[in-house]
Amino acid sequence: MDVSIAEIGTGQVKAGLRERKKLQTRDRLIAAALELCDQQGFDATTVEQISDAADISPRTFNRYFATKEDVVLAPIEDMIASMANSLEAQPRTDNHIEALVNAQVQILGGRCPTGSVDLTRFETMNRIIQNAPSVNARSIELGDRKMRSITDLVAKRMGEPADDPAVRVTVSVFMALMHISMDTWRCGQAGSAPADTAVAAATLTSTYETFRQIAKTV
Repeated sequence: MDVSIAEIGTGQVKAGLRERKKLQTRDRLIAAALELCDQQGFDATTVEQISDAADISPRTFNRYFATKEDVVLAPIEDMIASMANSLEAQPRTDNHIEALVNAQVQILGGRCPTGSVDLTRFETMNRIIQNAPSVNARSIELGDRKMRSITDLVAKRMGEPADDPAVRVTVSVFMALMHISMDTWRCGQAGSAPADTAVAAATLTSTYETFRQIAKTV
């Protein structure tokens, strides 16, 4: 693809009409892929079917995504780009865990240059991952990339190498807070559609406040 989400978000490319159309096409492909793969199975879904549902040609599909796995896992790529932009916009303080939490809350609330995260898509993506070994394997790779990306961002903010213990602890605590808050959110969202990102943001904030109270006792 000529223009990426990350480039638009960081201002490297002016989001003119042509670029917006590309992002809209990319978004249609993601939506179509997730819906079809969720309904009829990843292996049973073809690039041709996804392209047809998105009203483009299979040849155009390949300009945006190299494989079916890539389009299904695009929400992870978008999250990485959104976190980079949102964290960069956070005030420089010594509380780097809070900066990460606030960056994620802004993403969930749609107050990030790259827009909000569609948690309904994440839930659909997770169902596909559980049922498709090839997607699961690729998701592990992207998960590792996400962790490295966040670690590099935090290391840059802290002025320390990525393998510094303080950097690693900061990222690990943030990821734990994310896992706990998302698990709590999912329990409360059972049967709800669409996914409520405002509740997810509030849950993360509440989880962080619980962590702060516990940290005071250490």
